[in-house]
Amino acid sequence: MSTDEARSPVGLASDRAPGEPLTRRQKIRLVVKVIELRLRFIALMAATGAVFAYWDTLWNYYEKWTRPPGAVHVAASEFEFFCPMHPTVVQGEPGSCPICGMPLSKRKKGEKESLPEGVTSRLTLSSERIAQAGIETVAVDYRPLTETVTTVGSVAFDERRLARISSKTRGMARVEQLFVNFTGTRVEAGEPLAELYSPELYQTIRELLIAQQSAQERSRLQTPAARQLLNGGDLVGLAREKLARWGITSEQVDEILAKGKAEYRVPILSPISGVVVRKNVVEGQYVAEGESMFEVADLSRVWILAKVYEDRLGLVQVGQAVEATVRAYPGEVFKGTVAFKAPALDPTTRTLDVRYDLDNPDGRLRPGMYATVTLKTPVADMPAFRARLAAGRSQGDLGRLASLTVEQQERCLVTNAKLGSMGDPLPVKVAGKGLWICCAGCEAKLEGDPTKYLSKLAPAPKDGVLTVPESAVIDTGTRQVVFIEAEPGVYEGREVVLGPSSGDLYPVLEGLAPGDKVAAAGSFLLDAETRLKASSGPEPAAEPTAPHEADRPSPVASSRAVPHPDADHRHE
Repeated sequence: MSTDEARSPVGLASDRAPGEPLTRRQKIRLVVKVIELRLRFIALMAATGAVFAYWDTLWNYYEKWTRPPGAVHVAASEFEFFCPMHPTVVQGEPGSCPICGMPLSKRKKGEKESLPEGVTSRLTLSSERIAQAGIETVAVDYRPLTETVTTVGSVAFDERRLARISSKTRGMARVEQLFVNFTGTRVEAGEPLAELYSPELYQTIRELLIAQQSAQERSRLQTPAARQLLNGGDLVGLAREKLARWGITSEQVDEILAKGKAEYRVPILSPISGVVVRKNVVEGQYVAEGESMFEVADLSRVWILAKVYEDRLGLVQVGQAVEATVRAYPGEVFKGTVAFKAPALDPTTRTLDVRYDLDNPDGRLRPGMYATVTLKTPVADMPAFRARLAAGRSQGDLGRLASLTVEQQERCLVTNAKLGSMGDPLPVKVAGKGLWICCAGCEAKLEGDPTKYLSKLAPAPKDGVLTVPESAVIDTGTRQVVFIEAEPGVYEGREVVLGPSSGDLYPVLEGLAPGDKVAAAGSFLLDAETRLKASSGPEPAAEPTAPHEADRPSPVASSRAVPHPDADHRHE
């Protein structure tokens, strides 16, 4: 029997006679052999599991040891070359972008990526992460927007239809009789309000009568010498002017002359038809020259004054439609147009009075009533958007030209980047039209879907403005940013200038073009991701790999980040 057979449990069993019991030594050897076999099996399973668990690390070490010297030289270089338009393209040597064909830019490894003008950040996500984050995009397009401003207002007197009746007689005058005994009395134009007695007024009337009598006597004389003797000038005309300055009308003067008798009481007449809204005198009261006695208001036309906060003033223009409702007449709408905007704000309420006139023939609207005022402004009619629409129409005129210059086109129709920011613009001819693009990679996209990109040269609709969803806007307080999908999986933060929100939409003044896809859902997650990257500093540059080393298959799927082969790994 061989030595191996003697050491195995079988050998131990055949070394003895049948029925002969094992010795103590044989039993110990048999137990040790069984334990040894089991430990070998356990060690083999542990080694197999470790290989599967750390396959990526072992593969990286293997690549490092088997990499040719040229690749080691590239990894040792402190510079890398990248495509500004496609951040996923990074190479260790100069060349052109395989996607767009533009020359690669040079930068130090770990250096912050340079972004085109107007782009604040750039982020690349896999399709799995896009699905997990729930990111959804919508296309920017023209829509008719109407901004509604609802504010509080009040009914007020039309100041152009107010009349104040004051005493015009010299000195003190006494109110002999009142024909209007209470406030709110309805009066007609020419109707007497009160009667005054004034010594000065009585004396002037006497002078008028004497002058009239002298004129009549002078006309009866036969000889010119006699008429010249009694000629004292036009005393009647002077007396008339004097009474007119004291508020006596021509009709009243004619009536006095017709009677030929000086009345010591003279009636005070209402100059307009309306309602007496203020009565400041009583019978027997003395009033001085210039003292107000009555105020009469014509309520056939009233004002409605709306209080508009200063941040909404851009939505209010003179001549626009406005409507109001009052609680006294529910369901009834009083329509008009804005007639006036106050020149200054109320410093207490920080509001501006906006006025519109309203006919009130039946007098149902009473000054002092509260009103709910609604102003609807088409966003396209706002001054800022009028200028933009004017520019859009001029751009539409460019759309009819056979070819454009760089100055006329200004921006690339594919990337919306300013021409010249990515290098020298390249001329192309699409659908018989001469255009410019920012890089060679845009030519294929432009030729693949010319209708989509040439539509950006079309004039803006008359009543439409470029809109973006409210959920897509990141407002930092100092600027507003939206994330657009520059390419599948590549999102760029772009600074925009927006107008006041209208419902769940923002009108766009600058920063976007028709057809741009903005992240309407998940924009805050994109913003948080870019902020985390900025706060953590620049990431270590990935080591450029040779073409033959790309996309090696791995026998084990792993969700962990692949560690660098030079890192010090400690596994417990």
